[in-house]
Amino acid sequence: MGKLLFLIFVILGLSLTYKNSMSSNNLALIGEKRATSMLLNKVVLNEIEDFGQDIDQDELLANVDDFIDMPKDGTSWKIFGETGMSEYSFKDDEGYDWLGVRPKFKENVKKLDGKEILVQGYMFPLEQGEKQSRFLLGPFPITCPYHPHVSSNLTIEVYAKDPILYTYDAINIRGKLELVKNDNLYNIFYRMKNSKVVE
Repeated sequence: MGKLLFLIFVILGLSLTYKNSMSSNNLALIGEKRATSMLLNKVVLNEIEDFGQDIDQDELLANVDDFIDMPKDGTSWKIFGETGMSEYSFKDDEGYDWLGVRPKFKENVKKLDGKEILVQGYMFPLEQGEKQSRFLLGPFPITCPYHPHVSSNLTIEVYAKDPILYTYDAINIRGKLELVKNDNLYNIFYRMKNSKVVE
């Protein structure tokens, strides 16, 4: 786990270095830095896969109740966790290889597509500022400010009707669920639209 965190911080450092090199017009290093970043990305993905083999999905989901006090009519994270993940690779327009995952939705979650649901989870902010119009929601508190450390089948992208004040505490969110079959950019499986906090 320590190796994984170290590699994530290395990638973050390379990203910041890449951004700085762009602002100083140091274009000669871009290709080299992008290649290094992509190599480290593959190493981190392999580390995550190796780490993930040590943690069974059912075991992970069994611990959700330690962090979530789901409301009576709330949707269990176990329903989302049943979704399988199929790994794929593709080349972008510049010829770079990328890895990702696509969902294999089970019947329980398919029944919820297009319906209003209630789910409790922890916010992962995607915008600057105290209020968030778009954020990620997961079953565990965030442990890293740069990357949510849960799989795509345990992450919901939330679009709020009105901006929601960020909190470290678990919140109840009600909104319309959309199943996302193909998101090459972010590997999002679920979206909640027109969402709001409920007590």
